[in-house]
Amino acid sequence: MMRSKKTRRVGRTGVLLAIVLTAVAGMCVAGEREKLEAQCAGGSPEACYKAGTYFEYRLNEAATALPYYRRACDATYALACTNLGSLYGRGMGTPVDNPKAATLYRKACEGGDMMACTNLADFLLRGVGVPANSAAGLALYRRSCEAGDMVACRDLGIRYVFGQNVSADPVLGATWLRKACNGNSAQACGDLAYLYHNGIGVRRDVVTAQRLFKSSCTGGYKQACQAVR
Repeated sequence: MMRSKKTRRVGRTGVLLAIVLTAVAGMCVAGEREKLEAQCAGGSPEACYKAGTYFEYRLNEAATALPYYRRACDATYALACTNLGSLYGRGMGTPVDNPKAATLYRKACEGGDMMACTNLADFLLRGVGVPANSAAGLALYRRSCEAGDMVACRDLGIRYVFGQNVSADPVLGATWLRKACNGNSAQACGDLAYLYHNGIGVRRDVVTAQRLFKSSCTGGYKQACQAVR
């Protein structure tokens, strides 16, 4: 009986502790939000951007994030322009507006955000929000890739391998995928493994394919795990 009472008492204490910790965490979060809002109102573009990410990613309130991103973007904070463009492109918190998204991506790209350059490159190749322009799109992809955006390297590789909005060139595609894989893109390693396994754009080499599949799987790309032997 004593043991039973003790167990119940510990359980009640645990519940109370959880409630207290949750309340404290809520107070900290609210304090962080108020601080960012105050700094944004005081003219800090970075604080406006962070407030936007807070509302978009932590509270899932894209509509509330919009004005914060817009204020930071108006102050030429490139990352905010990219996120704002993404909201318009996905129709999150606002109706879809691809031309607006493209304009914002261009502004962010000119401001030095390579992710925005990659997004704009995709729009240019597909003719989304802007007139299709393969040469400009490919140039932006290369620029982003060379600047270290491995998403751009992988996208470029995939497009050349399968001829998506460009003339198919599996050999060139494999080169871009290899660059992305060497840049720690687990997905690109899985893609490159697929090419080696099937002899697409490279000499067929199942040993190399397995090594790359394992590396991709270890890096978190679950689809590659299914191919590991």
